[in-house]
Amino acid sequence: MRIKNYLFGLVFFFGISLPVHASHLDIKIWTDQPEYLVREPIIVEYTVKNISDRTIRLTFLILPYQLKIKDQNGLTYRPRLSISLGFVGADSLRPGEAYNGSVNITGLYGVDSVGEYSCYLQKPRGFSEYVSPEGQSNLIKIIVKVPVGDEKDALDMLLEADKLKNSIDEQYGGSDLRKLRLGFIKYQELADRYPHSVYAPLALASATETYEYSINLEERKEIIPLCEKLIENYPNSIYFMSAFTSLIKVYEALKDKTGAKATMNSLIKKHPNTRISEEARKRLKQIKKWKF
Repeated sequence: MRIKNYLFGLVFFFGISLPVHASHLDIKIWTDQPEYLVREPIIVEYTVKNISDRTIRLTFLILPYQLKIKDQNGLTYRPRLSISLGFVGADSLRPGEAYNGSVNITGLYGVDSVGEYSCYLQKPRGFSEYVSPEGQSNLIKIIVKVPVGDEKDALDMLLEADKLKNSIDEQYGGSDLRKLRLGFIKYQELADRYPHSVYAPLALASATETYEYSINLEERKEIIPLCEKLIENYPNSIYFMSAFTSLIKVYEALKDKTGAKATMNSLIKKHPNTRISEEARKRLKQIKKWKF
């Protein structure tokens, strides 16, 4: 009797950790367009749905790292960053519940060269007690092409700006601050000259990153109008939220609560009933809590 109760206790305790079967998770992936240009951000969106009758434990954080990507030559592309599996089982999906996410495979996987790529999402796996089933999502094809015309000129400017930004000082080591400044300017020239280019929001985001963490507060100030431009001109870009975050960080570093509130209120007034005003209101609440 004691042994029977003990075994029942083990089943009860570990019951939520039993492996799920292949039919318990339904995963789909897609992109908004079939073709992209070299270095253009490629966003793969995905949804993971629990189609079983019980709660399934998994970790949403690892999903972007579970993509399996190959080019037309069979070369496999793996994430440029690694992630610990220490969080496996941290999230859960109730029956019928779905989780949606997206990942920029140009940035995370380095899919930025001309070619044809196949991509699917491997169903997540973790420690033995949290193992999800073998299997995969649907397979999608992605084509990356060489830009022509203005887009080629814009890409050339982007690559030149990247090279300047990442230049190393040959005499002292570290960043070449003079070339860093030139790269900062070149990014802005690209966005001004080719505002409708797929590279324009990327250029503004790259310019913002140049001085986002500078110890020189005057340099940080310079990214304020760039963040505003990115927010207002490209509200549907993948850099929209990060531009807001960078903008808030600058004002916080400057301890300029008044300026931050004025900027948010200006965005709300200029863009009523839009994604911009909605996010600006959220950030305004955050700003009002600052204590300085």
